[in-house]
Amino acid sequence: MLRKGNLHVTLVDSKGFWEYTPGALRCLVEPKAARKMVQAQPRGTVRATAVGLESAGSDTTVTGVKLNDGSSLPADHVVIATGSSYPNPIKATHDVASSPEERRVQIEAAHATLVSAKNVVIVGGGTVGVELAAEIAGKWGRHKEVTLITPHDRLLERMPPRAGKLALRWLEKKGVWVILNDRVEDWGGAPKDVATLRPGGGDWKLRTEQGRELRASLVYPCIGGRSLPGPLKTRGVGKNGEVRVDMANGLRVEGFDNVYAAGDCCGTNEEKNAFTADLNATAVARGILASYRRKPVALSYPRSVCGRNTTPKIAVVSLHKRNAVMQFNGLVLGGPLPAFVKGLIEFFQVHSALGTPGVTFVWDALESTNVFLGRFLF
Repeated sequence: MLRKGNLHVTLVDSKGFWEYTPGALRCLVEPKAARKMVQAQPRGTVRATAVGLESAGSDTTVTGVKLNDGSSLPADHVVIATGSSYPNPIKATHDVASSPEERRVQIEAAHATLVSAKNVVIVGGGTVGVELAAEIAGKWGRHKEVTLITPHDRLLERMPPRAGKLALRWLEKKGVWVILNDRVEDWGGAPKDVATLRPGGGDWKLRTEQGRELRASLVYPCIGGRSLPGPLKTRGVGKNGEVRVDMANGLRVEGFDNVYAAGDCCGTNEEKNAFTADLNATAVARGILASYRRKPVALSYPRSVCGRNTTPKIAVVSLHKRNAVMQFNGLVLGGPLPAFVKGLIEFFQVHSALGTPGVTFVWDALESTNVFLGRFLF
């Protein structure tokens, strides 16, 4: 959107690849999917880590971005879109320089680890935990013992109750042991930041608050990620690493005149997924374009992009390939149709990143349609 406005846009990223994060779980069970899920960054991307911001004369107006190699990039506006961290191998380490080929090798190694594991415990019953359990059960069925544990009284606790019921029914039908209302108290030495086999063989031994002992060759921590504030140090950063933004001024970072935030790192009170990240990006781009055109526009988020004070609640959780659970505000659907929708979203996101002609236009039109429908339906 900014490039369409004839602005010079520079992307800074320490990684040499772009990854469709919602597809990472499929890659763990089918690593060949990484051929399309992991792509090289667009031409012109600066391979570096942004470590700070520069200003001249005013602490609130940024004039450039400091890079880890000692150089800097001049900037009229800065957008922080650094995302969030998540335990390996679901997400690559955010500040390690690597190429698409290296990331695919990491995925192959994670797949080999999963193949060799007989018993798998997944800690967390949110979207990531449910999708991961479904991918493993969908691929290997009852040939692997899969346990999913959550402290909540249902799965997918941030979605309507029906979504959790549909996911629970599907997982239990596939042989997954789902434990509700309990949490891991003693991890038995299993790390909380990476899924790995126990050194020397054997199983990790986890103990829950209710006294259950869970044995696992492999433990996946799916208990949430942490926002990454990027070059921001303390100003504009909340206690959990989220970037504090001014909702009334197009997601401008608090304490700055020309710094914005979008995506997982952005401290908005909304579900963090690809849909809301796109809405964030649209709001930020409109605000920046308005400053150049010197035309007054409504910047209050999310009203500026959604026409109301809340964003539509749209989410799709895959249950392997041919089943899924979809939420559209208060409506919840399960079955093959949501799975088709998830595949359609994946197609448009991947091909938009690849720059396939016409795809971005169609995706923008679909997103606008969803926003419009979200104002009135369900």
